[in-house]
Order: sequence, then C-alpha cells, then structure tokens
Amino acid sequence: MFPVEILNQTMIGTFVIVSVISLPTASWIGHKMRENTALTIELRRLVNRDRLTDVAAWDFFFAQMDSQPDVYGVSLMVDIDRFKSINDRYGHIAGDAVIQGVAAALRDNMRPQDLVCRFGGEEFVIFLHEHKRDDGYVAAERLRIAIAATMIPFEGGNLNVTVSIGGALKDRLASIMSAIKDADEALYHAKKMGRNLTIFTPHTTEAEIGTG
Repeated sequence: MFPVEILNQTMIGTFVIVSVISLPTASWIGHKMRENTALTIELRRLVNRDRLTDVAAWDFFFAQMDSQPDVYGVSLMVDIDRFKSINDRYGHIAGDAVIQGVAAALRDNMRPQDLVCRFGGEEFVIFLHEHKRDDGYVAAERLRIAIAATMIPFEGGNLNVTVSIGGALKDRLASIMSAIKDADEALYHAKKMGRNLTIFTPHTTEAEIGTG
C-alpha cells in the first residue's frame, strides 16, 4: 500500500472517530445550554414574581413603572375586606388561599398590558395602562364584582370575600408613587363608607358608587 493511501485511510478513520465522539458531545453541550437558558428564565421569573400569588413583585412593579415615567393611566389600590377575621376564624393557611384566589381573579380580569402587584399582606396595586378616569372606574368595578363572585376552594368547601378599591388617575407629569398615594386615600374612604366599594379621587359621587 502506498503511503498516500495509508494517509487517506488514516484521515478517514480519524474523521469517523472524531465524528462519533463529537456528535454526542455537541448534543450534550446543546442540551446543557438549553437547560441553563431555561433555568435563567425561570430564576428571572421567580425574582420578578411574588412567591405566594405569582403576580408582580414590588421591586419588579416599580422597576417597570420607573422605566416609563411619562406613561399615563389609572392606579388602583385593592384591599381584601375583613381579612383579619378570615385568619382568626380559619387560620393563616385559609388566609393564604384567599390571597391567592383574589390574585388569580385580578389576573384573569385584566388586559395583558396592565400590571398587578402584591403591595403587601392582603393589598394589591394595579396600573391600568392608558386608561382615563372613567375607563379605570369601569375596570375597577369589573374587578370588584368578579372577586365578589369568586368561590375560593378550601378544605372541601368554599370561601368568599369582597374587596374595596381606591383609584386615581396618573397623568404623564405625575409620579407613580403620587398616584398610589391618591388611590390609597380613596381606598380609605371606600373602607370607611362600608367596604365592597370602588371610590376614585377626586371622591366618587354617590351615583358612581357600586353597592355590591
């Protein structure tokens, strides 16, 4: 056999060996890269979401709002009525189930571009993108009515709660914190006037107040 033929066969053999080794290695590396990408996405999601409710976490909500300071819309403060009595009567596990149920109802009744955040405890803050005051009030009433109709499963039965909602318009010049403060003031009045109400600032007229 001539040296050239020996060299060609050697090169072919080497190529086959390298291919046999490289293909599984490349496949394994590709699989690991996909796993790492999926893990990174999941970790980012966990950081951005509230662990109990899977709505936006506080930091993520304000980061989103800070990234578009001149956006306009309606801020809502949502508070579960008489939440302490639920914990006292049924325990904190029931309280968590109620918070989760309310969060799910909020998510299911909002547009994709709107943002709901667990503000703390049994309170949520919502931003309705590019809503005017009247549109925001209609949307808030829809949320309030939907939650009142929601049956939350717990230990073979159902729990039912209502929420009070305060709303305020955020124009392009206002900060989100200013709008939230105004919405929180409206929420205080909704609680004071009997709960299961939606009130906006400037204070909602009696004709606008939902009776639940």
